[in-house]
Amino acid sequence: MKHFRSGVFLIWAWLALAGCHLTWVKPIQLNVRLTNERNELLTVEGETSLPDGAIMEARLTQDDGRRWAVGRGWVRRGHYYIVLEINRCPGFKPLTLDVYFDPLLASSDVQRVVGMRGEAMSGDLLVESHDRFLVLKRTRVILTMSASDLAARRLLQGDGDVNELQSYLVRHPNDAASLIGLGLAYLKHRPSQQYVQSEAYKMLLQGVRGKPASNALEMEGRRWIARLDEKAKREAEERERRKAPTYSSRFLNQTQIRPGQALGAFQLGMGEQFLRMSFRLRPTETKGQFAIDVLPGLLLSFTEGGSLVRASTSDTRYRTQEGIGPGSDVEELQRVMPGLTIQFSPPVTEADGRAHRYATMELKGLNLYMEQSYDPSFPLPESTVKRVEVYLVSP
Repeated sequence: MKHFRSGVFLIWAWLALAGCHLTWVKPIQLNVRLTNERNELLTVEGETSLPDGAIMEARLTQDDGRRWAVGRGWVRRGHYYIVLEINRCPGFKPLTLDVYFDPLLASSDVQRVVGMRGEAMSGDLLVESHDRFLVLKRTRVILTMSASDLAARRLLQGDGDVNELQSYLVRHPNDAASLIGLGLAYLKHRPSQQYVQSEAYKMLLQGVRGKPASNALEMEGRRWIARLDEKAKREAEERERRKAPTYSSRFLNQTQIRPGQALGAFQLGMGEQFLRMSFRLRPTETKGQFAIDVLPGLLLSFTEGGSLVRASTSDTRYRTQEGIGPGSDVEELQRVMPGLTIQFSPPVTEADGRAHRYATMELKGLNLYMEQSYDPSFPLPESTVKRVEVYLVSP
C-alpha cells in the first residue's frame, strides 16, 4: 500500500513537470421556463449547472427553417434569463425553441471549466456539432391568440385574408386590435391608402384613440399616423410654395417708409405665414418679434393671430417721402418739421468712452428712435436717427 501511494505521487509529480493538467468532467443540467407576455415578449429562463458567465442563446424557428426570434443571456449564480420579441410570430403553428450553449463563444474562464470545445462536459443534453459539444435543450411551443390577433398577424405577414378580418370587424366593430391590424394591412398592401383621411388612416385613428401605446401593434399604428400626418403637412407646404410667387426681390428693392402703412414692401396687416413662404423668420428674445437674416437690421412684430403690426429697421436705404430715415440728422428733421424740439434722456457713458443720450419721436404711425453722442472732454454732440418704426394706428 505504501508503495502504491508512492507510485501515485510520482505520477502526479511527473505530470506536473511535463506541463500537463487534469480537468474534472462536469455534468451539465439545464431547465427551461417560459412566460408569454400577451404574445409580445417570450421570457425564457431557468437554472443550469453551467458556470457563471456562460452565454446562453435562445432561437425560435418553424419547421421549414424560418427563424422568428433570437436572444441571448448570461448565467448568473446558476440562473439565466433571455427575452425574445415574438410580436411577429404566427399563432397556432408549432414552433421549435432551442436553448443552447456553445463553448466556442465562451470566455476563457468558462472554457477552463467546460473545455475549449466542450470536452469537459457530460450529460444527456450534449450534442456533437462540427467537432465540438453543445448543450441543447429543445422545446416545442405554440402561441395561442384571439381570432382577431391571428387574422391581423397573418395579414401583416402577407399570407392572410382581408375578408377574414373584415368579417370579424362586422361582428366586433369596436375591436381596437382588429381595426389597427386591418388598417396596417391596407397600408402595407395597398399603397393608394397611404394618405390622411384614407379608410386605413381612419381605422388606425379609431383603433388608437384614447388608448396608451401598450403593445407593438398600437405603437406601429401610431407611427403610421404620425408618418401620414407629416407627409400631408409636407405636401400642403409644397402646394403653397408652388402657388406663391417669389416675393423676395420686391421686399429687397422697395425701401419707401409709409407711416402707419408699410416699411418698404412689408405692409402692416400682412400674415406671418404669408411671409414665411419667402423668408426664414428667426425669432428674437421679444415675444412675437422676428428678424430676417437676408435683411439686416429689420425687425417684424406680429399679433398672436399672426398679423404684422410693427416693422422697424436701422438700414439707411429706407426713407420716407420727405427723405427721412436711419442716419438722418437733426438738420434734416428740422427742414421737414420746422420748430422741432427733441427731449433727450440724461447722458450715459458707455463702453466706447462716449456719452450717449436717447430720445423717441412719436409721430402718427411712425416712431423715430434718436441717439445723441459726444466725447465728454469735447462736447460737440452728433444727433442722428438710429432706427425707424412704422406701426398700425388704431382706428
